[in-house]
This record gives sequence, structure tokens and C-alpha cells, in this order.
Amino acid sequence: MSIQWALVFFTLFVCLGVGTTVIVAATEWWGKAASTRMPGAIVALVALAAGGVSSILHLGHPERIFGALGQAGSGIFLEMLLIGLTGIGLIAYIVMLSRKSADGGRKIEITITAIPAIILAFAVGASYVMASRPAWDTFLVPLLYAASAAVMGCFTVGLLAARSEDAAVAKSFGLTTLVALVVQALLLVAYLIYLGSAQYADETASVSRLVSGDLAALFWIGLVIVGIVGPAALAWMLRGKKEGGISPLTATGLGLVCVVVGGVVFRALMYSIGSGVAEFFGPL
Repeated sequence: MSIQWALVFFTLFVCLGVGTTVIVAATEWWGKAASTRMPGAIVALVALAAGGVSSILHLGHPERIFGALGQAGSGIFLEMLLIGLTGIGLIAYIVMLSRKSADGGRKIEITITAIPAIILAFAVGASYVMASRPAWDTFLVPLLYAASAAVMGCFTVGLLAARSEDAAVAKSFGLTTLVALVVQALLLVAYLIYLGSAQYADETASVSRLVSGDLAALFWIGLVIVGIVGPAALAWMLRGKKEGGISPLTATGLGLVCVVVGGVVFRALMYSIGSGVAEFFGPL
């Protein structure tokens, strides 16, 4: 199946925006990393807007987005609705920050905003779950997208903390980020097991293509090493207490680049193995 690059970046930007929104909300409850909240909310808002634009550009005629939005039962309607709700919530939160609103009010507002954001992370992944494409027909797919959002959000807010010279706070994100990466790795292993045990044998959608076939180099280098192992090593170094190691700014910056690259690779691989059922029977 050909890679739909507009949708690759749609889900990537959306997950970046969702993850950042949720981590910013977490800082309100944590009571620390206050310097990351305004830039974090802005980054999340821009990322969600970029995701929405990418989705529209996927249409052969972008002006037809209005027709799609008129179908309340469609996936694109739900995704755009959730993007809109999260975006409005982020704008309100930015206004509250600029006006130095009370902590309690901000905490409630960003927590409410995080609810449609979390649903959105699962929704963009669930839109791929379909029986007609066996390699996608598992709830592990939306879980992997949610995990991707969490990892990118941790590195983004950690980077913002490091840029504000709050090294202690940036280091505190190391353990959280490491846990998110471990969860993502376990979900990936579960997905590979699913592919290996699924009731179809077509080579185009088999696990062998990823681990030893034509997609192996992209899988092992782009996804496993760059997307998971490298960021995990950086998160481990970030949480270290010793002075003189890698700086929090370098660790979080490199980590964010790595997980973004890994996110693109994972989504591209999904399309590469996303053969439809009809293709299993050959020419009719």
C-alpha cells in the first residue's frame, strides 16, 4: 500500500499536540515547570493546527472538507471536532495564563481540555482499525498512537524546561519519559506478536517483512534504534544525578528529534504492511 504522507503528518502533529497538552496539564497538578506552560500550550495549539491542515491536504479537493464535516458520523468529523475542542481549550488556557488567573481555575480548565485531547489520540489511531486491512485490525494500533503522543509530549515539555534553564525540572521528566518509552516498546512487541499470529499469510502484511525482509533496515534502524532505544538512553542519562554528563537541553532536544523520526517511520511502516484483504486473492 502506498504511503499517505499527508495522513502520516496529520497523525504525527496531532499526537505531538495531544501529548504536549496532557503533559502541560500534568504540570499544573504537579505544581512545577510553570515556565513550560505558556510555550507548551502554544506548541500544542500550533501542532494541532498543522495536523488539521495536513488532514485537509489529503483530500483530492481540499474545499470538500466542508462536505466531510457535514457528515456527523464520519471519522474526519469526529477528529476535526476533537481538534477544535482541544484548540479552543488551549486558547482559553493561554488567555488565563496571560491574565495570571488563579491556579485552581487554570488547573480545572486545562484538565477539561485534556479530556478531548486524550480521546483524539485514540481516535486518530482507531480510524485505522478495519477488518479489510488485517495488519491494522487490532486495538493495539490506537494504543500505539496514544503511547507515541505521550512520549513526544514528555520530550517536548522536558525540552521547554531545559530551555528555561530549569535543569532540575527537566531531569525530573527523565523517569516519566523512560516509562512512556518502555510502554511504547511493549506495545510494539505485542503488535509484532499479533502480526505473527494473525490468521493470514500474505507476505505483504507479515511480520517477516519488518524483522528480516525488505523493511527490516527501516524497522530496526529507524524505529527500534532511533525511535525507541536512542530516546530511552537519552531519558536514562537525563535522569542521572551526576554533574558533567549530557546536558538536559541536549538530551531532550535529541530525544525529541529521535521520537519524531521514529514516529514518521512507524506510520510509514504501517502503510507499507497495510495490504487489503482483496489483494490476497490476486487479479480476478
